[in-house]
Amino acid sequence: MRRRKPKKETQGLVEVTSLLEGALQTLGVKGDFEKFKVEKACRELLGEKFSKAMTGIVLKGRTVQMEFNHSIWMNEVNFRKAELLLKLQQKLPEIGIKTLNVGLSRKSSN
Repeated sequence: MRRRKPKKETQGLVEVTSLLEGALQTLGVKGDFEKFKVEKACRELLGEKFSKAMTGIVLKGRTVQMEFNHSIWMNEVNFRKAELLLKLQQKLPEIGIKTLNVGLSRKSSN
């Protein structure tokens, strides 16, 4: 009768995302990484035209503040605010977004 080889232990393996987030937190830039993920998700959800009109996103605590260069874009997003908030919460549950605010900016678009 042959002896079976013992199964290899997988201890010590860490997901790359966990490692990256831990390193970013150690460096003190985890908030910047979260902001980047939120901004990217917002631009994907809104689409190209809205993204061009968006001048900035601020992540403060668990609130996302989106700013637009014209009131027409701001109002349209305001109408869809509940839907966008739900989609962001589903897409980024680890961030724990609670509210979404929309405002008008005087900055030029990016």
